[in-house]
Amino acid sequence: MKKINFKNYLLEFPNYISLFTYSFFMMLSSPILLDIGNFFNVKPEDINLIITFFLIGVVLGILALLFLDRKFKTFNIIIWTYLLLIPALAGLIFVKYLIFFYALYFVSGLLLGIIFMNANTSMLEGKVKNKDSIINLGHSFFAIGALSSPICASSLVNMQINWKFLYLIVIGFAIISLISYILKNKKKKFKASLEIEEKISMKKLFMNRKKNIYLILTVILHVFYVMAEVTVFSWAPTFFRIAKVFDLYNASYIISLFWIGILAGRLLVSFLSYKFKAGTLLIVLSIISIAGLALTIFPAKQNINFIGIGFTGLGFSGIPPLLISSAGRIFGAGKDVALTILFVTGITSGSLIPFLIRYLATYNILISMMIAIIFMLVFA
Repeated sequence: MKKINFKNYLLEFPNYISLFTYSFFMMLSSPILLDIGNFFNVKPEDINLIITFFLIGVVLGILALLFLDRKFKTFNIIIWTYLLLIPALAGLIFVKYLIFFYALYFVSGLLLGIIFMNANTSMLEGKVKNKDSIINLGHSFFAIGALSSPICASSLVNMQINWKFLYLIVIGFAIISLISYILKNKKKKFKASLEIEEKISMKKLFMNRKKNIYLILTVILHVFYVMAEVTVFSWAPTFFRIAKVFDLYNASYIISLFWIGILAGRLLVSFLSYKFKAGTLLIVLSIISIAGLALTIFPAKQNINFIGIGFTGLGFSGIPPLLISSAGRIFGAGKDVALTILFVTGITSGSLIPFLIRYLATYNILISMMIAIIFMLVFA
């Protein structure tokens, strides 16, 4: 077993808090779609489209960083991104019209997409040699943000507090993230000319046919995984409130258990990656995911649903970090391009899921949730 240098893991804290902030914001609306829908006087499946606007924004943010990083210092890009994110989040508190709500989710997604992409590339460029391990640990903070967000949202609504104040909490995390990033880079000297020299040209990047095929297969896996994950995290609480008459607390508990399973799994996979190959872990995780989804969706008993969603999270846990670290290793110096392709294709596919759910929910509510199993079967 390789020696673990814990100091190198601690140095990645700004990236951890960035991923936490991203997922916390992403999951805020999931358990309270009905409440937000009541405010704007629309159906929950229509409100769920904010996930589409958010993810489209994320995709454009990821693409933007790829080009901005070649012209400006990364530190300056991230500082300005946070400074723009804070007023965008504040706007969500005061907005009264649905179209502007969609627009602000898009803008927030664009800015958080830059932050998300930077956090992933920074971890791959960091001092931790086991990239499977550091990406899994970093995305454990992603899971912490995602599981705490629904609990926070449902608790606030249950206390009869306006759900819009949730965005104040996100602003607080954004400020903490910004400060931690500034402190880390306080004494760091940037050399723009050196950064440009390190970037590999697109022509040279795709010259190796075997690497291209490997990347394509990794991207295909990521696409089906993201579509399954978006189905679960964006629709599961509402599905259980409508189809199985769960109250707000239990519907939020469902999605929190999902992220608790992901958190536990990512911490476990972070250590298992020192003993097992990524391919072996992916096969085992996909099987666990399918079994967990079946227990989540079909049984009528709540306790079995709770157990199922926990196993679903456990199965989903290590899949994206393993695919991210794998894609990052394929092209070496061109890791930013590889990750951009991976994230853009996966997230773009995921952004279409709310539209698919909206269509299927009007036909059959059960089928609107079953598509997650279909995606994971194809993945497996």
